[in-house]
Order: sequence, then structure tokens, then C-alpha cells
Amino acid sequence: MMPLLPQALKRRIRALPQWSAVALRQPQGVVQLRMSGTHGEIDVTGVAVVAALSPLTLGVGLGEDLGAALGDCSRPLLRFVDVDSGQTVGALELLRVRDCAMQAARIALFQVQGAAQHCLRWPYRTWNRYLQNRAIRKHRRPDNFWMPPEAVQQLMIFYICPRQVVLVSVEHDEHRNLFPMDLIGPVGQDRFTLALRNTSRSVPAMKSARRVALSDVAAADCGLAYRLGAHHRDPLADWQSLPCPVIRSRAFALPCPQSALRVRELEILDFETIGSHTLFVARIAAEQPLAEADQLYHTSGLYQHFRTRHGHPFRAAA
Repeated sequence: MMPLLPQALKRRIRALPQWSAVALRQPQGVVQLRMSGTHGEIDVTGVAVVAALSPLTLGVGLGEDLGAALGDCSRPLLRFVDVDSGQTVGALELLRVRDCAMQAARIALFQVQGAAQHCLRWPYRTWNRYLQNRAIRKHRRPDNFWMPPEAVQQLMIFYICPRQVVLVSVEHDEHRNLFPMDLIGPVGQDRFTLALRNTSRSVPAMKSARRVALSDVAAADCGLAYRLGAHHRDPLADWQSLPCPVIRSRAFALPCPQSALRVRELEILDFETIGSHTLFVARIAAEQPLAEADQLYHTSGLYQHFRTRHGHPFRAAA
């Protein structure tokens, strides 16, 4: 009979979770994104988003400062810096493929070509990567969206910078829906993006309605957000079937969870299909703060491990 391993040893040799649900205040200030180009390096923390998952494509708002720093560089490096320690905990090698054709915002698109992370020490870094990649391959299902292990590892590095989770309200004709998203974020002073899978039942409604509402999720409502994830595939039959009471947003009268910490109403200005996802560009038409509390964020399990090892882990979302 195989000897039983001590629990402490089991924890040290098993794979880390790919993602961690954590509690943070908006805006996060724990990780900074630095992009280097021909003429230097610039902070892009507030203007970098995921534009598509297949192929893994990042979008970065092209302000004057970033354009000047990039110059004619076609292969910039994106560094992830832990603010407390000043340490570079991850990096992505990018290839600038093109700029968005949309008129609503100037967004440069980059495909990820390579990655490195320093959250884990060697040899655990290599061992953990092997275990995670094996699990990714093992759980591949033909009826589910799937990313190859290399792309998932690259995405985990992008999520070193915690990403806010919101609930998106959509209503148009007979279509109504409320679902969680974290492929969101600003790309400029008055421009906000959402990247939604092309196969989502809500994409046509969002293209037609040209308006959505984003509800900030309290960390304590983590379970509610995950339950609503089923509505990426199955829209709501009616608003009364939701597992939470709703209120109507002020400008567009879209139903939002009563427990939302803040509601932002977005007017969709343009959209473009980029690989596996549709990238919507919007402007914030109205904003309504409702309560103060820690919010639900997603971060990489690699970075949560790094912070735990240094004695200041993120508080887990409920």
C-alpha cells in the first residue's frame, strides 16, 4: 500500500488554482502594467484589456503618450509590477497585429507571443505549470470553449493584475439577460470595452439595443455572480426568475441587482469581431453609486500564492 503523504506536503506539490476570487476596493492599486516600446516605457494599467481569448489578444488604448513611447515597435514587452515590492512578477511578449477599425476609440491590438512569471520559485514553478497544463488537457470538452495550455498560462499572467467582475444587464425586445463578466475595462478617458464570446446569446441583443448596465458586485455576493454565469448560454425567461431582487437603472431603466454597489449605464458606440470574441466599445452615460464595500475581483492563483508567500494575501471573496 502506498504511504499516505502529510497534508503539508500535499499542499506543496499539488497544482495551484488557475484563478482566485478575491475582495478588493475599486480601483485596484496593487499591480502596475508597464509597456515598453521604441522610446521608453509607459504605465498602461488603466487602458489594457482582453479583446479576445482565441487567439489571445490584448487591446490597449492608444493615447498620445503610449503612441509616442511605442514608436515603430512591433514587439513590445508588457511587465506586471507588484507595487509593494517593486518586483516584476510577470511579463508578456506581444506582437502588434493591427489597430481596431472602429471610430469610437483608438485601440492597438496585440497577440501574446510569449510569457514568463516570477510568482513561483523554481522548481515549483515548472512543476506547477506541468500539473496545470495536464489538468487543462484532461478537462477538454468538445461542447465547451477551450484554450490550449500555453494560452491559459499567458492569460493567468495577464490576471496577475486583478480584474473586476461585474453583472451585465441586457434587455431588447424579447431578450433579457443578466450575467457576470470580467473581460471589461477602460481604454481611455471616456471609453469602456466589453469582450463577449461570439456564441453568446446576448451579442445580437447588445448590438441592437446599444445599451447595457454594469453592476459592481460585492465580494459577499460571489456566489450569486457565479450562479448567474449560466445565463451566458441561456437567457432569462423573465426578470422574476432571478435569484435576487432587482431595481431599475436611472437612465436606461435596465434591471440590476438590488445589492449592486454601483451601477454604470453604458451607451454602445461601436463593436468589432476579433477572433473568438466581439469587442464592444461604449461610453459611460450615467453612474449611480449605491453602497461601499469590498468588490469581487479575479486574480491569478499564481499572484495570490506570491502575496501569501510574502505575508499579505488577498482576502478571499465569500
